[in-house]
Amino acid sequence: MDDLRIGFVGCGTHATNNLYPMLKYARCRLQAVCDLDRELAERNARIFGGQAAYTDAAVMLDAESLDGVIVVGPPELHATVGTMVLERGIPLLVEKPPAGTLADAEALVRTAREHGTTVMVGFMKRFALTYGKIHAEMRAGRFAPSCGFFRYTHWAGNSLPGMLLGMSIHPIDLAISYFGDVAEVTAVPYDTGSVLSLAVILKHTSGKWSELMLGCHGPRIQEHVELSGVIDGKHGYYVVDDIIHLEEHTAGLGGVDVIAPSLAEIRPEFDLQDIRTWRPDYGIPNMGQNTPFLAGYAGEIREFVDAILEHREPWTGADEALKAMRVIDVLLQHPAGGTFAVTSG
Repeated sequence: MDDLRIGFVGCGTHATNNLYPMLKYARCRLQAVCDLDRELAERNARIFGGQAAYTDAAVMLDAESLDGVIVVGPPELHATVGTMVLERGIPLLVEKPPAGTLADAEALVRTAREHGTTVMVGFMKRFALTYGKIHAEMRAGRFAPSCGFFRYTHWAGNSLPGMLLGMSIHPIDLAISYFGDVAEVTAVPYDTGSVLSLAVILKHTSGKWSELMLGCHGPRIQEHVELSGVIDGKHGYYVVDDIIHLEEHTAGLGGVDVIAPSLAEIRPEFDLQDIRTWRPDYGIPNMGQNTPFLAGYAGEIREFVDAILEHREPWTGADEALKAMRVIDVLLQHPAGGTFAVTSG
């Protein structure tokens, strides 16, 4: 099977460091690169094996025979260039958010459907090793989650659109991936004028709920997730810290296994299986435990390419692309907070 020919629009720092290098982990090759800055386009084509460099996306799309296109840049670029890609019937992968507004994101999805192709959004955290492991346990029927807690903070700022569309869309999408569509959102904002935080409770159509603590108060990204439920028939929960440390907790002995008649007769016991942990092994270079796989970037690119090859909708395809945007749209419409319904589209 021949590798897919991929076009890439955008040569910024994020795309160059985190996405271009992932192409080598999928069944594809870089055919063409486009950026308004010709030097950047030629640089990335040279570094990553691209056959041609362009400064106009429309020219690239008309000149090259492409099997898929990746667009990484500002949300407005995702919508405008993404539309050009989809109008030509070419599968599209855009970085999150898919557009700057829900209306533009919906238009992108309509365009994909009208032209018989697909749009995928780069929610790479779904493909991270730790979060992916929990998804796999759910698919296998081993883990049934009931509620979740997501803490996600990043660099300081007080722009609600920037916070939600730029970064907090990640934990919102993760919550949806575990608990399903959102029926209702409750939000409580806290804004000092320079630092913005937002407490959010999502009520899912499944009857389950998730709590999100979102914030712009750096100095670095902090990420903590807890998912409670039933693991192998026992009450338990998963904990993920900073995307790379996974703990599985199940009900066990808990330190004392019987009620002793007197304090003098207490004999603490423990079960090593009560808590299982996983973390990357940095001692020896490991292809499966480096940043591309840990963070989910390699898995994201693979899903895009495999979906094209297998003629199917990608996991974070058109329907999934809009779910987090609908929640964000409600939050942006009501910056003062409150409880509001979320439409399912």
